[in-house]
Amino acid sequence: MNWKSVFEVRYQELPGVTEQELEHVLDNWNKPLSKDEIIEISGRQRNPFPKSDPMHHLFQPFDPSKWSIPRKRLPATYLDLLRYSNGGEFANGERHFQFFSADELRVMLLAYEFPQYMPGAVSFAMDGCGHHYAWDMRSDQEQTEYPILVTHSGNLGYEDAVHIAGTFIELCKGTISVEDLLYE
Repeated sequence: MNWKSVFEVRYQELPGVTEQELEHVLDNWNKPLSKDEIIEISGRQRNPFPKSDPMHHLFQPFDPSKWSIPRKRLPATYLDLLRYSNGGEFANGERHFQFFSADELRVMLLAYEFPQYMPGAVSFAMDGCGHHYAWDMRSDQEQTEYPILVTHSGNLGYEDAVHIAGTFIELCKGTISVEDLLYE
C-alpha cells in the first residue's frame, strides 16, 4: 500500500515499526490483564459524587479482573500502516487521524477503559476532538477486517457509537469529519 497516496495531508509521519517491534506488539497487545494493570486501573477509580450527594452511596467500582480483550488478529492493512508510520497524524478532507503507535494500542485501550464500556471494541486512533476510531471485534467469526465505529471518549458505549467504515482502508480514504457523522 502506498500510504503517501492515501492521505492528502501528513501532519506527522513517524518512522515505521521494525518487524521485531511489530512481532512483540502482536504477541502482547491482547494478553489478559496483568496483576499490575488490574491494581493500577482499580486504584484510579474514584466516587464521582461528594459524600453529601444522595448518589454517593450508589457508586460501585468496576472490577477490571473481569475484563477480556479480543483475541483477534489486527487487520493487515493497519499493520502495513504501522510499518510505514508508527503512529502519526494524517487527514483526508475533513477527516483527521491521530493513530496510536504500536506500543500505545494496549495502553490506550486500558486507559480509556474500553473493555468496561465497549467490550470487544479496540480503539486504534482518535480524531483530535476526543473521538475514537475503534474496531468492533465482537463477531465470533474469524475476520481479517472489522467494522469500524466512532465514539466519543466522554461517552463510550455501543448505543451512542456510529458505524463509520467497513474496512481500515475505507476509513482512511473517507473525507467526512467524525463530527458531521455523529451530530448531523
